[in-house]
Amino acid sequence: MDITFLITTRNRQKSCQELVDSLRELGNIIVANDGSNYSVKGAVNLNTHIHLGKKNYWKLINMLFRNRTEAKYYFVLPDDFLICDSQIAKAIEIWESIKDDNKICLNLYYDRNGKRCWTNFLPVNKGDIWQTQWVDMCFLCENMFFERLGAIPELNKTRNMYFKGSSGVGCYISRFFNRKKMNLYQVKESLVDMQEEHCYSQMHKTC
Repeated sequence: MDITFLITTRNRQKSCQELVDSLRELGNIIVANDGSNYSVKGAVNLNTHIHLGKKNYWKLINMLFRNRTEAKYYFVLPDDFLICDSQIAKAIEIWESIKDDNKICLNLYYDRNGKRCWTNFLPVNKGDIWQTQWVDMCFLCENMFFERLGAIPELNKTRNMYFKGSSGVGCYISRFFNRKKMNLYQVKESLVDMQEEHCYSQMHKTC
């Protein structure tokens, strides 16, 4: 399969390494490190060398997306999840089954069951998937996603009630594509598994 995995990490060397180890031989792997003092074996490592944190997470994502390698499919993943080859194959199967010229990404984590998020769109049942019009940073897409999105601008949380304490990146992406009449989908059963570290946020920590 022609795949590039795009991963962000911060203070989670062990879980990130486990994720990367599980993806070896399955595609190209690029890890964007938010200033932590470690490298991940088996991946192309990018490092900001300073902690950008939640406020400047958009800079980390721009760096990661800008340095992607060419592929048919892209999996954007956090460092505290795991995904196996059968889940990857299932995600691609579901993606290819979506007969929609305006599809732009598929959220791989089943969350906010049937609830509106960021775009005020009430999810629509589409059989094996939901059309949600929102996405967080765990999804499948193709190169058109990045070409249409371009660089994420500086995000000022104080001006946007929709961010509500988040980095604003998922919100921005969701609202950007929703305005462009592109369609965002979500699986009905998660195709990723949480690692224990998922319960402990690292984005805002300084050490």
